[in-house]
Amino acid sequence: MKPLDPFQIDIEKTILIEASAGTGKTYTITTLYCRLLAEGYPVESILVVTFTEAAAAELKLRIRSRLFNTLNFLLEEPRDSKDDLVRFLSRKKETLPLICQRLQHALICFDQASIMTIHSFCLKTLKENAFESHSLFDIKLVPDRSLFLREVSFDFFMHHVNNLDKLFLSYLAQHQITPESFIASFDKVVSRPGLALKPFAVPFENVFDDYRKILKKIHGILLNRAGEINELILNHTGIDKRSYSKKNVPAWLDLSCLKLEQESTGALFKMTEKGDALYKFTQTRLVLKTKFGHALPEHEFFDLCEQLLSFYEIFENNLISLKIKFLDFFTTALEKMKKIQGNFFFDDLINDLAAALEKDNSKNLQKAVRQTYKACLIDEFQDTDPRQYDIFSRLFSSKGDTPFFMIGDPKQAIYAFRGGDIFAYLKASRESDQQFTLEKNFRSAPLLVDGINEIFSTQPNPFLFEFIEFSKVTAPSTARNILVEKDHVVPPLQFCFIKRDEQVV
Repeated sequence: MKPLDPFQIDIEKTILIEASAGTGKTYTITTLYCRLLAEGYPVESILVVTFTEAAAAELKLRIRSRLFNTLNFLLEEPRDSKDDLVRFLSRKKETLPLICQRLQHALICFDQASIMTIHSFCLKTLKENAFESHSLFDIKLVPDRSLFLREVSFDFFMHHVNNLDKLFLSYLAQHQITPESFIASFDKVVSRPGLALKPFAVPFENVFDDYRKILKKIHGILLNRAGEINELILNHTGIDKRSYSKKNVPAWLDLSCLKLEQESTGALFKMTEKGDALYKFTQTRLVLKTKFGHALPEHEFFDLCEQLLSFYEIFENNLISLKIKFLDFFTTALEKMKKIQGNFFFDDLINDLAAALEKDNSKNLQKAVRQTYKACLIDEFQDTDPRQYDIFSRLFSSKGDTPFFMIGDPKQAIYAFRGGDIFAYLKASRESDQQFTLEKNFRSAPLLVDGINEIFSTQPNPFLFEFIEFSKVTAPSTARNILVEKDHVVPPLQFCFIKRDEQVV
């Protein structure tokens, strides 16, 4: 990537700027913002998007401060300024009075600045363009969806779970499947339509009567032929006797029989290695514990236990079927709530605007948004998810003369837990007109910068993906190595190798 010169680039392009930590990302945003103002873009027409309310407030403060200082220097003595923006604008002598007038007007009207979070932008766009987006006029934003998710989850269990067979309810209890567990499992995914279900559909199999018949046969064998099974296993020369010992085998048989006597055909056996003892007599387990070259012990009891294991796997698939059904149930309930109450969650704002822009008749919506916003800058772009990028690319990237800046660092992607997708960043990099990088690190000591450069330059793909490059940065000439001990500069990047048997203090 080429180093960025914010005063030489053609701003009427789609531009990706890679800004490593400490390279002046926010300073660059304020520079580009002030340049747009100087070139005639009204303050309310420049959209700046970031990801949190705190970041938006901080960015607004920093931009206003830069605007104020730039204007003051231009009006007083621009030659005394060390600010590259002031020097750049002061060279435009013929248009300098007009530039100052524009900056002054922007400062007066700065309360109208469009600096906001992605969710605020989507909410504002949907409300102001209700006709074009086919959305409700009265949208009520609900910040916390936990109460709604809880209500839907309990409603789902009441209508679709509690009336299921008692055996399957025992299976759910065994796996601690409750309305609360569904809430915890699906909280991060219920409002992300881009997620594809795999498998897409799993049928719910009603095999519970067949399961009970198998249990009845197993119980009969345990009551009348347990000694026969015990003798067969203990006399088999190929079975691992450390596991299938004289102590273990009778105990496993007794435990299984006792459970059946207590619970009868309602008994649910956990057919896993750490589950109930009956699993030890499945053919699946016997294969693992029989020496190579020896035939497996044969008995009707082992076949029945294997069938019980297959039923247990069907129960697992039934749980998957239930989860898929819950997602459909939640989506339907969500749409119903939005239509009746007008309540929207944060994710719904992004999903609804993205869906509106995907429609064939979205040209009026795109035109309306572009009339409002003549330029766009996105901060922390590496944390953008595919739906968010789709919104901005449709609105700004597809229009050739709109300044559209995406500023971020793929090495700092931290919001994967809420949908941030590094591949959205890589796609934007491919689709942008130009890509630049910020090459100076203003935060770290020169020796630390050199050390990081050395480490990450030793591998061709230090971040695994070949599309994520490592671009070396430099420290400014005024930077100093300030970490000193006894008049000697201490290396700021050090590695300590500790042997396994050494205690770390």
